[in-house]
Amino acid sequence: MKKLSMLSYHILKDYPIQSYYKLTAISQAAGRLTQMKKDIKRGRKVKSPFIRKPYLVSCYGFKINGMLLSFPISNRNFTNVLLNNHTAQVLSDRTLKPRSFTITPTTLSISVRKDVEQITPESVIGIDRNLRNITISAPNQTIMYKTNKILSIKENSQFVKASFKRNDRRVKNRFFAKIRGRQTKRVNQYLHKISKDIVQKAKEIRSAIILEDIKGIRKLYRKGNGLGNKYRRKLNSWSFYEFQRQIEYKAAWDGIPVYFIDPKRTSKLCPICGGSLQEDRLNRRKLLCSNCGKSMDRDVVASMNIAYRGWARFTHPGGLPGEAVKGNAGLFEPLILRVDGSKLVIE
Repeated sequence: MKKLSMLSYHILKDYPIQSYYKLTAISQAAGRLTQMKKDIKRGRKVKSPFIRKPYLVSCYGFKINGMLLSFPISNRNFTNVLLNNHTAQVLSDRTLKPRSFTITPTTLSISVRKDVEQITPESVIGIDRNLRNITISAPNQTIMYKTNKILSIKENSQFVKASFKRNDRRVKNRFFAKIRGRQTKRVNQYLHKISKDIVQKAKEIRSAIILEDIKGIRKLYRKGNGLGNKYRRKLNSWSFYEFQRQIEYKAAWDGIPVYFIDPKRTSKLCPICGGSLQEDRLNRRKLLCSNCGKSMDRDVVASMNIAYRGWARFTHPGGLPGEAVKGNAGLFEPLILRVDGSKLVIE
């Protein structure tokens, strides 16, 4: 950024704008150049940085006066933008500090800062992410959120795209961009409701959130791995990272810690006795434990194991509260922790 400032600041002096707007413009340009360099290192084909519409970003000289955003356009000359009721209500919180704003011909965004004190977790919530559901294991309760609607949204979008027959590339690109934007908004809104509910539960019971570290999972669904096209399309469009992103920023806003564990064997071991699990021949979603005889849904098993591992590793190395050790027969026999299965709730 320093090098770019030295090269371009003298050129910007010909523009009749205040100096801190020049600095923010240089900062935005530096950010785009940095992203271009990253794409080049990754082997992507990139174009020269450009912007599609004019916008103004600034972190200097602006004020929030009740329902108005005031920022200078020249010396001692301010312009005001009327805020809506929701924005004014949020900014009325004394713990929030406005840091910058971005304004375009049609939108206004205000970035705020909040000093958050991280909570000391008293329990954990384990989250198992799947294509058709998101299952969480909280103390004494397991909740399964169905996400089949997300698959329906994406399949309907593919059907609408396939129905486009006009042989005009420009119209086709605009139409596809509109469909993609509509799909993204609907999917993100659906995930927003689930992530908001999970973070609210974690806040109420003062729990840490445990997720699986599944970075790089899309490598399993590449072309040539022996999978069908429809199956690969579904899994490669799986919005697991968008859900993780929403969980992380919402949890950070409330001071809730988020941890990641290795997902290996989370669906292979019984959370009750630690024994190996086998698939039920009549229902492949069910797993049977030959040791204790318990039968549970595989996603419930995974979420419970994620919660136990996260508690033991990050929060309380002594084990989960409520665990009862049933006497070991011999001095050198392994110590086995036994717990009761939690109640499943489907939403």
